[in-house]
Amino acid sequence: MDIPEDFAGRLKLALKQANLSPAALGAAVGVDKSVVSRWIAGRVRPTQHNLARIAGVLAQNLPGFTVLAFEATAPAFRALVQTNLPESGPEGQSLPIPFGLLDAARSETGRRGMEYFGSYFMYYRAFSQPGRIARMAMMLRPVDGLIEARYGAEGFAFQGWALLMLNRMYVVLAEERFEAMAFLVLNAGQQPKARFITGILTGPAEGLLMPTASPVVLVRERDLSGEAETDLAAHLQDCRLGPILEPEAAPPAVQRVLEGRTLPPGALLQVPFATGQEP
Repeated sequence: MDIPEDFAGRLKLALKQANLSPAALGAAVGVDKSVVSRWIAGRVRPTQHNLARIAGVLAQNLPGFTVLAFEATAPAFRALVQTNLPESGPEGQSLPIPFGLLDAARSETGRRGMEYFGSYFMYYRAFSQPGRIARMAMMLRPVDGLIEARYGAEGFAFQGWALLMLNRMYVVLAEERFEAMAFLVLNAGQQPKARFITGILTGPAEGLLMPTASPVVLVRERDLSGEAETDLAAHLQDCRLGPILEPEAAPPAVQRVLEGRTLPPGALLQVPFATGQEP
C-alpha cells in the first residue's frame, strides 16, 4: 500500500480504508460534502477544529487514529489504516463467524479496545514441564477495527485475533511450524487500562500434541508506542526471554492464580488419545 505524503491524499486513503464516503464524513463533521471534496482535492485544508472532528470520525473504524496520523511517518500511517484481515482466497479458505459476532466484536473494540491494547507477559503452567511456569510475550494491538494478538518465545510464534465481547475476550491463535492452534478465554480487564487479566489457555502440548488446558495470567509490561514497527520490534525482543520459569520466579500474584483453589499444584487438564479399545 503506497502512502501519500500530503494531507489530501492521506484523507482520501483513510476514508477508503474506513469505508466512509465523503458525504458520510461531511454529515458526521457537520459540513457539506462539497467541502469534503475540496479537502480531498487539496484545494483547502480543514480548520484545526474540523481536523479534530475528522480524526474522531475515522477513529470509529480505524482504532488509534488521531490528528497526529496525518503528519506521521509512512509506516506509522500504514499501520493505522491498513486492513490486515486475510484476503478472500479460493473457496473454503475463509470461514464466516455466525450470528454477527464479528460486528459485535468490532463495536466493543471501538468502545473499550483501548483498555487492552499493549504488551504483556503471559504466564501459565508449562505444558511440557509440569511443576514449572511458562512465560510468553503477548502483544494486543488494533488492526481493522479488531484486536490483533501475537504471542510466542524464541523459536516459535502464534498469531491471531482477540474478539472482545460482553466483558470477555476470546483469542484464537495459529502457529505455522506445527500447524497448531491455541485458544484463550479471558476475563474482563481493569479500567481505564487492563493491567492483570486472568483466564484459561487451551492448546496442544509438545510431543504428542495432547489437548491441554491451564489457568493463564496476562500482566501488562508496557503501553504501545503508536509506531507499528517499533511495537513489533519490542515484542520480538520480549520473545527472546527465557520461556520457562521456576514457580518462585513468577510474580506472587501470578503464582496465586496459577496454583488454583480446586486443583492440586501443577495439575493440568489433559485428554489423552483414545485407542478405540476402551471398555
